Amino acid sequence: MVLLSTRAKEAIKTGLAMAIAYGIALQMGWEKPHWAAFAVAMISLSTAGQSLNKGVMRILGTLVAAPVALAFIALFTQERWLLILSLSLYVGFCTYMLTGKRWQYAWFVSAFVCLVIVVNSGPTSESAFHIAVERTQETVMGVVVYALVSVLLWPQSSRGMLEGVSRSLFATQIGLFRAYRKEMAGEGAGKDARAMRLQEFQLVNQLGQALNAAETDSYPVWEVRRQWRRFRDDSTLLMEALERWRTSLPEVQELDLATIVPNLRAVLEEIELRFVQIEHMLAGETPKRMPQAINLELDKTHLRSLSHFQKAAVAVTKTQLDKIEELSRSLFARVADIRGYAQEALEPSQESSAGSWLNIDQDRVIAAIRIMATLWIAFLIYVYVDPPGHDAFVQLTVTMAMAVAMLGLRAETMLLPFAAGSIFAGVLYILVMPHLSGYTELGLMIFSTTFVIYYVFWKPRQGLAKLGAIVPVIVLTFIENEQSYDFAKYANITSEIMLGLVLVAATTYIPTSPRPEKMFLRVLRRFFRYAEFLISRMALDRKETAGLMNRWRAALYKNGLLELPPKLAAWAAKIDH
Repeated sequence: MVLLSTRAKEAIKTGLAMAIAYGIALQMGWEKPHWAAFAVAMISLSTAGQSLNKGVMRILGTLVAAPVALAFIALFTQERWLLILSLSLYVGFCTYMLTGKRWQYAWFVSAFVCLVIVVNSGPTSESAFHIAVERTQETVMGVVVYALVSVLLWPQSSRGMLEGVSRSLFATQIGLFRAYRKEMAGEGAGKDARAMRLQEFQLVNQLGQALNAAETDSYPVWEVRRQWRRFRDDSTLLMEALERWRTSLPEVQELDLATIVPNLRAVLEEIELRFVQIEHMLAGETPKRMPQAINLELDKTHLRSLSHFQKAAVAVTKTQLDKIEELSRSLFARVADIRGYAQEALEPSQESSAGSWLNIDQDRVIAAIRIMATLWIAFLIYVYVDPPGHDAFVQLTVTMAMAVAMLGLRAETMLLPFAAGSIFAGVLYILVMPHLSGYTELGLMIFSTTFVIYYVFWKPRQGLAKLGAIVPVIVLTFIENEQSYDFAKYANITSEIMLGLVLVAATTYIPTSPRPEKMFLRVLRRFFRYAEFLISRMALDRKETAGLMNRWRAALYKNGLLELPPKLAAWAAKIDH
């Protein structure tokens, strides 16, 4: 008996789903069978839950885009400039949403499907309706095919991934707590504190993704989904509380905290003991002790001898430690509830780290402007130059630009993978496919090609290479019921892909440079501008100016101060010194 690795199983499932989707689309006589193939390729992930979630978002984005596109065509049939203006505004709005934290892929699909329907509609509304219906049915079919294959053949539950990410995250947060405790005592922060902070931020994001997937394909997780969501929210709040505590440490290191806060050591030890018990419960062990009630106590006699700045530093540190103590109790109760050790039900966390919907992110606005500019430039090139691919040049270029914005890639890094993928697709199209007869042989080629791509590029960090391989294979093999072979057609579409990537690389400099060192300085200047505005409002001699705009700016800047430090860390890590 041959034991297959998870890597081989996932590649087999994707290859089988791809062959089945192509077979159904060809059997039904659909004009664009590669649309179903794209649905399979794009939702293929390591677990059934992740794939199902992404498939649902793809269907949702398509269902939203179809009526929007038909409405644009109905309103501006004879006005191409108004049509492209309304389309660019919708694509810009979707870009702003897809660069956020919720439903990114659904917004991405909604934008490019709307673009596909409008651009390919031609002179009649009947063709637009036909494209919208066919796009929707092929997307749904591709998602359903992959969902059935992933559920019935070697199903991979996301529960294990959720458990692993939660343990890794909490172990990292315990490490940070211990490092900051040493730093407060003057013993140094440890060598790995910076690396752990970056890892913590990544794991918090992964926890949310793993939870969404596990809720879909794991009934035990679904049963306690509310507790898991509260655990996720409390972990995010703990990350923010630890970071605020760290930033306040330099102000109190020179003080005799043991005298000012007599029970500081006892409180810190109690928090650490709670964290250890939480770690044991996440590993499946029964807790050996329950949290003990304890609060920080200040010695008011010693506190009065401090300067105003020192009193403020002590107050800030106490506030952060009180918050960490509260979160440690909450996290203990959340995990105990998940594992079945809780003695009473809990209410959801009252505090949320999410900002108001009125908080506009400047970086996301810039991304939207960049995509809208790309759409207009590509459209003008199509109208006045008629590039390779004709109208398809517009939709391909804008779609790749949105992918760059959503994934945070450098457009230049996509050139080599897509060039190599285009050459590979050319070999299949020119040298292999003319010798195939019937769908049995074609299906074997589709299965084996997909299997090789997904087997070779199976690691998450190889996602760009996998994308650069599978997309040209789907696009440049031109699989249809009435198969024909034309080298000029292949060369034309390959040129379209390369020219589109070059245009995307050029438009990433609109309106600002994408170079990491430039981005870092721009975000840093914004951080200090926000801080200056908020601190100036605290001045004693300041004349308060009421108004909706000032209140909105204050809320916007407060939210920005929370979101900018992770961005600074991310851009700093990308700088080539």
